[in-house]
Amino acid sequence: MHRELENKRRFADWIKQRIEQYGFVENEEFIKHHNFVMVGNLKKPQIDYFVTIHMAKELCMVENNEKGRFIRRYFIETEKRYREIINTNNNSNQLIDLMQNAINYMKENNLRVDNLELGLKEVKNEIENIKSSIDIKIQNNYCLSSDIAEQLGLYSENKIPHSNLIGAIARELGYKISYKHFYEDEHIAIIKDLTKNEYWQVYFKPLAVKKIIKWFNTNKDEIYYEIQYVKNTKYGKRGEIKERGYKIENICYKIHNY
Repeated sequence: MHRELENKRRFADWIKQRIEQYGFVENEEFIKHHNFVMVGNLKKPQIDYFVTIHMAKELCMVENNEKGRFIRRYFIETEKRYREIINTNNNSNQLIDLMQNAINYMKENNLRVDNLELGLKEVKNEIENIKSSIDIKIQNNYCLSSDIAEQLGLYSENKIPHSNLIGAIARELGYKISYKHFYEDEHIAIIKDLTKNEYWQVYFKPLAVKKIIKWFNTNKDEIYYEIQYVKNTKYGKRGEIKERGYKIENICYKIHNY
């Protein structure tokens, strides 16, 4: 308490002066505990003081500094709120009505939440049904960029099909794959994924898949790159492969090292 009150006097002097000044009674409002502490190689006596909550409050409130003023204002505000509660309790009918209204409000809210959750479940089921019917159509005719990457054996460093690399090739071929609305031509179809908010999925038609694979096989040697370590480090020796991948339009697409 002495530390938190930021009093600059020595603790022993401060507590003795406060006890004498305000008449705190030993064994009623505080007790002393005689102890010894090590100072270097010597044991020195020390007195610890244990005080009641009421004495602690009073010690805080009489402290003549900013911390003391803050605590006084806190207790004054607390007492004010307490009296407001007491005054409210005196009107028991008003308090009961208030509590009943609160209970009714919570019940209504719970009912709304239950209905909302039920509605969301129905909507999700409907979405899954629609998505399933779309997927059946798509699986027969269209292909995702990850599917093309798997066909070519292209995987990113985290070992998943390198969709970004396929996207870069698609842009090289002039396919407009960045639309945020429905679009379809002889090469691609952009369809909104009903399971994700505002997310549009790009599907490649067989003609586009054929052209992407052909472009890659034709240009893979030209766009392939490797970066080696220039000196020995804890990550690898000089001359060892540090990074490898494909570079399209000056953008490097790292690939997984098998």
